[in-house]
Amino acid sequence: MPVVELMRFFTPFGVSHFNGRVSIDGLEWEDEAYYKVEVSELSDRLSGDVLIGAFIGNYDGGGHKVSLDLVAYPQDYSGDTDGNRRWSLPLFNTCNVMEMAGQNYGRLFRTDSLTVEFDIPENVENLRLRYITTGHGGWGGGDEFNPKENTVTVDGETTFTFTPWRCDCGTYRELNPVSGNFWNGVSSSDYSRSGWCPGTATNPTYFDLSHLKPGRHTITVAIPQGADEGGSFSHWMVSGVLVGERR
Repeated sequence: MPVVELMRFFTPFGVSHFNGRVSIDGLEWEDEAYYKVEVSELSDRLSGDVLIGAFIGNYDGGGHKVSLDLVAYPQDYSGDTDGNRRWSLPLFNTCNVMEMAGQNYGRLFRTDSLTVEFDIPENVENLRLRYITTGHGGWGGGDEFNPKENTVTVDGETTFTFTPWRCDCGTYRELNPVSGNFWNGVSSSDYSRSGWCPGTATNPTYFDLSHLKPGRHTITVAIPQGADEGGSFSHWMVSGVLVGERR
């Protein structure tokens, strides 16, 4: 089964460790970055013995310090959790969480699409696709800085199109002391990006699939990934989980 992605977050440029390196009038650097995401729709995957990991794909001589709080509330005021009807099915995940074991970056969209077959059981309803997508390629022509439409096809029919794009990255300047602070007052962390900002979490996008009937189905994700340039390349991290409720 694909790895289930609870949340996707992006480390800022030098929070805390490099706060003393750069001083900008009117800015007070933060000491930590916090990320918070609602994951109730995946609660069926969080019962019993569960292994939760954190993958950080950049490198620093001092490493990273990460802590996680998973806060769970009972189904109702009685404290009864037996009534949980949540149901989920992991479909795909191109995040290279096993990079140290040789897993490649998600560069397949340059020449191919991603297609997965899956089965819907008889006893589930209110189906949705929990979709997380971010584009990468950190130069002017890379997919990180150029909007690219994601097309989701279900059973051979184009069902959804979505262009991930964040225009609010400048809001998080205080988390990025060494992102590259330019003469014109702009920092590189301010630039709009394909679905993410340095120092923030990327929230899932939800697509309604309640029309799907029980049985076997096919889902395809296609993205017009840009070409390589010199030693640089673009890639896409996409994950999808089918979520619903048991009848």
